[in-house]
Amino acid sequence: MSTLHRPRAIAAAGLTATAALLLAACSGGSPATTSSAGSSPSTAATTSSTPDAFLASVEATVAQKEAPQTTWTGPTSGPVASTGKKIVYLSGQESNSLDAAYGQYLQQVATKIGWTVTIIDGKGSPTGWLAGMNQAVALHPDGIIIFANAASLQAPIAAATAAHIPVVGLHAASVTGPTRGLYTNIQEDATAIGTTEADYAIAASHGTARAIIVTHNEYGIARIKSDAMRAEIAKCTGCTLLAFDNFPAAEASTRIAQLATSWVSTYGTNFYAMTVGDNDWDFAVPALSAGGVSPSGPNSPKLIGSDGIPSAYQRIRSGQYEVATVPEPAQEEAYYAIYQMNRAFHGLSPDTWFPPTYLVTHANVNSEGGSQNVFDPSNNYQQHFVSLLTTGHS
Repeated sequence: MSTLHRPRAIAAAGLTATAALLLAACSGGSPATTSSAGSSPSTAATTSSTPDAFLASVEATVAQKEAPQTTWTGPTSGPVASTGKKIVYLSGQESNSLDAAYGQYLQQVATKIGWTVTIIDGKGSPTGWLAGMNQAVALHPDGIIIFANAASLQAPIAAATAAHIPVVGLHAASVTGPTRGLYTNIQEDATAIGTTEADYAIAASHGTARAIIVTHNEYGIARIKSDAMRAEIAKCTGCTLLAFDNFPAAEASTRIAQLATSWVSTYGTNFYAMTVGDNDWDFAVPALSAGGVSPSGPNSPKLIGSDGIPSAYQRIRSGQYEVATVPEPAQEEAYYAIYQMNRAFHGLSPDTWFPPTYLVTHANVNSEGGSQNVFDPSNNYQQHFVSLLTTGHS
C-alpha cells in the first residue's frame, strides 16, 4: 500500500502520511466503501477441515518467503545507458522519510551512470501532486518517475507522453506493469502480498486460524490484497473467517482501536488479524495494551501486516502483538525504476519482473536489512542493476 505502497512517520487525516499516500497512489479510483464489520460468531464465514497436502504446501511457501533473498531473479540483460539523461522524480511528500528516501536512492544509482535526478515535492495531496507533475513536464526532462497516484494525474501524464517523456511509477497504481498511462508501475504484486499474509496465519495456526481481515477498499491495491487474503483463508478448510472489516482509511485512527476492543470482547484473544497496511496496527496496539491483553503467547492476538514500516519491525522484534509483515524493498525498486526508464529510452517494452514477496517474522526480523527496520535484499541488486546499465549484462 506501493500501494503503497510504502515506512511512514507523519500523521495525516488519521493515517501516517506516507501510508495514506501509498494507498492513495495505488487507488483504483473507486468510491470509498463503508465498514462491513460486525460479523457475529453465528454469521462469520467458516470453512470445513484443511487437507494435509494444502497445509504442507502453505508451510513450505511460508518457509520459502522467510528465507534470505540471496539469489538474483531479476533481469539479466538490457541496453547500455547513455550518459547525460535528466530525470525528474515527483515525490509524494518530501517531509516523509520514505518518499525522500526514494529520491535519494534514485539519485544514488543515477550518479553511477552519469544521469541527474531533480526532485519535486508533491506535498502530500492530489493538488500538490498535480502541480508538481505539471512542473515536471514543463522542465522537459528525458523522463519522469512518480511516487503519487497516477489516476489523479492523467492529464499531465498524457502531456508527458505526447512530448515523448516516459513516465515510470513507483506504487503509482494498484497493479504492476503498464497502466494508467505509465510506461510501467513498480511494486510488489498485491495478490502475492495478501496471499502471503494469509499463508502465515494458516501455517502458524497449523490450519486452524481464526482470522480477521482489515481493509480500506476505496483503494484498488487494498481491495486486491484483502480479496487475496479472503480467498486463501477460504481454501483452508479448518480455518474460520471471523470478520471482514472494511472502512475508509482516513478513519483508522479511531476505528481500529474500537475494533480491536470489539474483537477481544466478541471472539476472545486467540485470533489472527490481517491488514492491508501495517499503519493500522499503530492504533490497535495501544488499545490492546490498555485492555490488559497479553502481547504474546499462544492465546494472544496475532497481528499481520504489509509495507514493513519501522514500527512493524519494532513490534515484531519485541513481541508486541504483531507477528509478521510483508515489506516492500524500496531501494531495490528505485534501482529497478532507473533500469526500466533506460528501457523506455531505447524504445523497448518494459521488463516484466517485479520484486518477490518476503515475510518478516520474529525469527528473521534482523535479517535482510531488518536490523535497520527496512527490507534490503541481500541479492546484490545494486551491482546487478549498475552492471546492466553500464555493460548490458548483470
